Amino acid sequence: MHKRLLLISLSLCLLFTASQARAAANSATAQVKAILDSAMDIQTKPDLQGEAHRKERAQLVGRIISENFLAGEMAQESLKGTWEKISQGQRSEYQKLFAILFQDSYTRMVLDFLQKETIEYRSESNAGGSVRVPTVIMRANEHIPVDYSMVQKNGRWFIRDVTIDGVSIVDNYRNTFRRVISSGSFDTLLQKMRLQSQAIE
Repeated sequence: MHKRLLLISLSLCLLFTASQARAAANSATAQVKAILDSAMDIQTKPDLQGEAHRKERAQLVGRIISENFLAGEMAQESLKGTWEKISQGQRSEYQKLFAILFQDSYTRMVLDFLQKETIEYRSESNAGGSVRVPTVIMRANEHIPVDYSMVQKNGRWFIRDVTIDGVSIVDNYRNTFRRVISSGSFDTLLQKMRLQSQAIE
């Protein structure tokens, strides 16, 4: 009897440990780490070094960004206060243009800024409808806090915003776009975005 109870207890402990391991593997922090590790691998891969391979690195990093960021939600959030006032056609074009401009901008930032870094991952926490994953890039002469706002969709974690040294990317876009709209109109903003998108392409 005692032996049977011991076996049941052992089985339950193993099951609980396995569940904890799966939860850790599927955590928001684990997803952020996987994304950053992939980006750093591209940046430091020996056969991709040098300016001659920058375009290839940019394509690979851009793919990581497009697969892991919710550009559509970021676009809507960056237009808070104006989104409700524009037509469905304007929304669709805006989201498409935002995705192109954001991917290009963030790709260039990764290429110019992120190398083989020592990154400290701190405890994630709930923040409204998202999970905040705080990290710190630990360099010899500076420590740079970078927080990731994560949301889960269909069992997978995605990035909805990044706050670098206290500055939110979405808030930065919102403030910039608000100034353009205030001094002109939403159509003024769209035209600027169209021209930037054409320059990228």
